Amino acid sequence: MPNIAVIFPNEGSQYVGMGKEFYDRTVNVRNYYDIVEKLLDIKIASISFLGPKEEMQSTAIAHLITLLTDVAFYDPFVQNKRKANLVMGIGVGEIAALVVAECIPFTIACQYVCKRGKLIDEFAKKKGGINVQLNGITLDKLEPLLNPATGAITITQYLAPDAFLLWGPAASLNPLMDRYKSIRTVKSAVLVPRGPLFTTEAVELESQFDALLTECLGETRLFPPKITTHRVSDGEQINSPTDVRNLIVQQYSQPVDW
Repeated sequence: MPNIAVIFPNEGSQYVGMGKEFYDRTVNVRNYYDIVEKLLDIKIASISFLGPKEEMQSTAIAHLITLLTDVAFYDPFVQNKRKANLVMGIGVGEIAALVVAECIPFTIACQYVCKRGKLIDEFAKKKGGINVQLNGITLDKLEPLLNPATGAITITQYLAPDAFLLWGPAASLNPLMDRYKSIRTVKSAVLVPRGPLFTTEAVELESQFDALLTECLGETRLFPPKITTHRVSDGEQINSPTDVRNLIVQQYSQPVDW
């Protein structure tokens, strides 16, 4: 049997109605939604399947829905006697990978990402700027455009040789998008504002994330992964509870190097 790698997506992958067929047909999947609703008193199934879309965009709900579906939809894979040999994720998908690898309990991960959403919202409001996805341009052509007089643009995620997520002042990013509007091979989109996550500016969040994780864990311990797990910032393997904690606390402090 071939080796299998499972990659868990970040927020932005969610949409109204996502996963309803799994929910309707699979008892184990429904159980995950029931757990979240009882734990957090949030009607997460209704929001996921009926919307409104705007409610799904708030950081806490977007991250909670993504974590929930990442973990719940892995369950039928396991029930069909398939096993991942390696897991990874981007953003909140990294937390899902740690849950699947049995490093942190699902319930604690849900509490953590839901409460963390408020901290991220405050951070985004404080830092301002806009978040943009840009596809169809290579790094050698993009790099000379990152330091206009209107304010520096930061690459937050290197998704592919011609796909990047950017953060910076609207006065810098809007002209950059305008520059490529007439080129059909280049696509850009303004994303839900999350501030300079995945940059060194997010280092200031680490102490808050660490305190929140301690609060959510209580007496519960973190564990080393039972499935080979790699972090997305540099590809290094996660081996110990200390590695797990560092990943959770520091995951937004450096770019995604996919």
